[in-house]
Amino acid sequence: MTDLIHYDFRIDVWRPETLPMVKLAKYLAKLSVMFGEESQVHFLKVRTGSAIPEIAVEHEAAPKVTARLRLVGTLDAPPDLEKANLEKNRMLREDNASATLRIKNGGIVLNFPGKKTPLAEEMVVHEQGELDGIVIRVGGKYDSVPVWIEGEGKTIYRCQTTRDIARQLATVLFDKPVRVAGNVKWCRTPERKWEIEQFDIKSFVILDDTQLDQLINELRAVEGNPWNDMEDPQAELRKLRGN
Repeated sequence: MTDLIHYDFRIDVWRPETLPMVKLAKYLAKLSVMFGEESQVHFLKVRTGSAIPEIAVEHEAAPKVTARLRLVGTLDAPPDLEKANLEKNRMLREDNASATLRIKNGGIVLNFPGKKTPLAEEMVVHEQGELDGIVIRVGGKYDSVPVWIEGEGKTIYRCQTTRDIARQLATVLFDKPVRVAGNVKWCRTPERKWEIEQFDIKSFVILDDTQLDQLINELRAVEGNPWNDMEDPQAELRKLRGN
């Protein structure tokens, strides 16, 4: 492969001869999520010194990878990127390690403090809440039935509910989006991130997934609809709003 952009992921406590393969695989899996562009990002080798997995990005994918990595730690980071970052930093802390990601022979792109992360006291909060998403799993033989909801950014929420509600949710499995409501147990992690630890579904509604253009066409087709005869419907709407 030619015309590649090389990155070094340096883990301070490991060396190639001491880094277990299973740990290397887990670190690379999280990095793969963070880089995105899976088919154009490649693991090359682990270099000597501290364990330094070397990663290569094809030139065409480099701008997308750079833009995605810049979102780490920001409010604009997609859920899968934020989750991978938190989990990798947690892995480093468990290994009593820290790490950096840098352009090979260049500047640091990301710092992963790991063991250096200032930790907060864990906290639990109970409240009422809602989740929107697609039901992707319903099953279990006990009275409290596990239900998995896939939300925005492919985030998986592992919920539970009664057999009766689970039976109803099973009718929309992999189908229409739903909004579930119930009792939520939130946990603040040592990294000061709030995560749903438990969600007990008490009710749900099926959401309308009709496309916007279809809805507009249906409204236009309503008999006696005066909007189709107006020269400037938007001006009339502003007038009605008092603007």
